Amino acid sequence: MTHPNPSSALAWVIADELAGCGMDMAVISPGSRSTALVLAIDANPDFETVVHIDERSAGFRALGDAVAGESPGLVVTTSGSAVANLLPAVVEADRSAVPLILLTADRPAEMVRRRTNQTMDQEAVFSGFLRGRHELGPAIDRDGEPERWREAVHEAVAAATGSKSTPGPVQINVAFDEPTVPVSDDGRSVALPFAAETVPRSGLRSSDQPASRTLPVLEPGSRTIVIAGRGDYDSSRLVAVCKTAGIPILATALSGGRGTGAVSSYHHLLVNGVPGGLEPDLLIVVGQPGPSDRIAALMSTGAPVVHVDRWGLFSDVSGTMTEGLRADPVELLEHHASDQEPGWSEMWSERDSVVRRATEGVLSATDQPTGPGIARSLNHVEWSALAVASSLPVRDVDAHLTRPGWVHSNRGVSGIDGFSSTALGIASRRQGTIALTGDLAFLHDSNAFLTDRTPPLVFVVVDNGGGGLFDLLPQAEFAPDFDRLFVTPPGRDLSLLAEFHGLGFTAVDSMAALAPELSRAVQAEGVTVVKVAVDRKADVAMRRSLDDAARDALV
Repeated sequence: MTHPNPSSALAWVIADELAGCGMDMAVISPGSRSTALVLAIDANPDFETVVHIDERSAGFRALGDAVAGESPGLVVTTSGSAVANLLPAVVEADRSAVPLILLTADRPAEMVRRRTNQTMDQEAVFSGFLRGRHELGPAIDRDGEPERWREAVHEAVAAATGSKSTPGPVQINVAFDEPTVPVSDDGRSVALPFAAETVPRSGLRSSDQPASRTLPVLEPGSRTIVIAGRGDYDSSRLVAVCKTAGIPILATALSGGRGTGAVSSYHHLLVNGVPGGLEPDLLIVVGQPGPSDRIAALMSTGAPVVHVDRWGLFSDVSGTMTEGLRADPVELLEHHASDQEPGWSEMWSERDSVVRRATEGVLSATDQPTGPGIARSLNHVEWSALAVASSLPVRDVDAHLTRPGWVHSNRGVSGIDGFSSTALGIASRRQGTIALTGDLAFLHDSNAFLTDRTPPLVFVVVDNGGGGLFDLLPQAEFAPDFDRLFVTPPGRDLSLLAEFHGLGFTAVDSMAALAPELSRAVQAEGVTVVKVAVDRKADVAMRRSLDDAARDALV
């Protein structure tokens, strides 16, 4: 197969090999130097392409596609500052072990050395965050070169998916000579057709994973607790193993283990620390715990705390980890779980039920919208995936979501940037997605909607006039000019933003109306914004009432 110029040949091979490695979605931001890549990928029948004009949004759209799909996310940018805009998504992918391929176009090295316009050192941008980096081009027309390009692409996909270490972001930086359009003479530059054989795709796929360690950590008749957090494991199997052995399992919302009999009210159950009689002999932390900081009370009882993660990503926030095991947590427990003290699991389940009834009673007694009440309403709506913004929304979902379902939040570094783009990426893979966010996170990534394709998606926007989380922090009491410096009320009409981007919009002013409205919106086409106004003072009062109800129930 011949190509009109070397750059078109290089781009065609890259696109073909990515498809051979199972990639089927590409998020593209427009630019000149990336022309050959964009045209090759868009012309490849195995790819669906989505265009975002903002590279930061594009990076998070690809990240969302990766967390909800079965292959790495792929984002394509031109050279220069466009590449730097991917950094926030790269940092999140690094900390969250999300496979992400950064296909960044570049100018030839001599142009970078001469500081030509729209050039920079694209190697240093992601230093410390990548699983691998490959430098390709400019293309040389000689036998063997296309095979080298294919090998680099295959190695990049393998590294991103964790064949040698933890999954995460990988950069393929590709320098292109002009012409970058598929002709030999574009009117300002000329190149000979590329004659070397580009050979068929290899289709290589790597399924190698790091070897698991399975060490005995359990004793018969003991009081073990499993805290199931966000991670790469089968949550349903984990719950089943724990049930069989009589091990209480505290399942975070991000674990995927809700609605299976696991303890879910632990945030309020631990309001005054660990209740008497529920102190463990051993704690096994699976994946990344959180976001409730009250889990730290369990980890501070003096019992050994063993962290288990498939990729060795241990989050020792309380500084109490006694051992870290890089292993598949389900396999470890299947091999080593032993029967616990009789009645141990039932004790936790009973307290869980008591506290849940108490908090449900408080929430059902008012029709005024609050953050906890909005999260609770999601239990009464049929959705297939739930994307949750950092700060208060993810904390409220963790405390009040009880139904089963796939839940994601960008908790690697817990930024609010890129949330809407991440949600769009998830919705492109999972029909029936709801995204729960605060007003600041929604506004922060409003460029997410500057795209050519928006899948059906419902945004539930908690409009509490800024950063409500700060009302619960010391700044609320001790910081002068608190609202302006920390809450940062945006003072924007979200309906105008929705109108500007052509989104559906509705406002809900009562808890009774919310679930029916969400059930309707999740069946609609396109993007729908459901705004729920929340009074910050009432919201803080509700959180205090929930804690008080839990204390009374535990007496």
